[in-house]
Amino acid sequence: MTVVLNINKIKNVKYFLVMKLEPECVGCIFNQVLRAFNLVRPGIPHEVIISAQKKLMAFLLNFDENANAAPIFGKVAYGIISEMLNDKDPYRTLKQESNKLALGLNEKAKEIIDKADDPLFEAIIVAALGNTIDFAGQHQINLISDIKNFTSEDLVINDYTSFKKSLEKAQHLLIIGDNAGEIVFDKLLVLTLKDLYPDLEIVYSVRSAPIINDATIEDAKYINLTDLVQVIESCAAPGVDLTSSTKEFKELFFRKDGVILSKGQGNFESLYGIEIPDKDVYYLLKAKCNLMERIFKVKIGDLIFKKKTQGF
Repeated sequence: MTVVLNINKIKNVKYFLVMKLEPECVGCIFNQVLRAFNLVRPGIPHEVIISAQKKLMAFLLNFDENANAAPIFGKVAYGIISEMLNDKDPYRTLKQESNKLALGLNEKAKEIIDKADDPLFEAIIVAALGNTIDFAGQHQINLISDIKNFTSEDLVINDYTSFKKSLEKAQHLLIIGDNAGEIVFDKLLVLTLKDLYPDLEIVYSVRSAPIINDATIEDAKYINLTDLVQVIESCAAPGVDLTSSTKEFKELFFRKDGVILSKGQGNFESLYGIEIPDKDVYYLLKAKCNLMERIFKVKIGDLIFKKKTQGF
């Protein structure tokens, strides 16, 4: 069923109705809990991990999968991890490392974009490859090899022509950011867009509080994105949760005559299956799990640039 959202009614909505929890998500999130502890606190006693997983099981028993989105389940999972570690931002060090890794590749990526026959298309490819940086994914991070070897054929779903047409008639673009590190490559996309569309108002959104390795305002300031465009905070979930999003984000999200570029899987899961009136919405992500394989009919590792249509 397609759900049409109205900003004037959002306060009365229990939750921003989106992709329900899918069977593939349950096992994945429990495995992410194990991987998260091993990443941020190697050697932690197994009893702590089991305790966290049991808390997540208890929550799942009362979780209404038809009224809640998969990213909300993920938010709870990582909330439990933070609680068990007594750390509000357990991924802080890993995020910093991701930003440094990406900045180290920044000049090479910029050179590829600047030399391309179509710099905007190349910048979109680079931004999509930047989505590789995700410690929650099931794939192996191989960013350096990806950037050195990518070709236009790597974009297996390609709505680039449609995106350019949308930009030509748009007054503003809202980019919904995803991960730390990845944000560096998004900045290269922003630079390219500003050069080609100088009259286009571009706003970039980050999470309003630490959640997994998603980018926050701290990351945006670290890479100087805040000096380039307006950066706003959205919500403290690994996706788009309008009921807890800032007023500023909701106003931009529903503004007419604009385009939304949604980066990454969590944001896609939040927007999947609903209708957003008066907006052209595009998903830019790398398929990282079996659920994305099923929905997009692609393989894990494939790059996706798809315009949102009915049912998507």
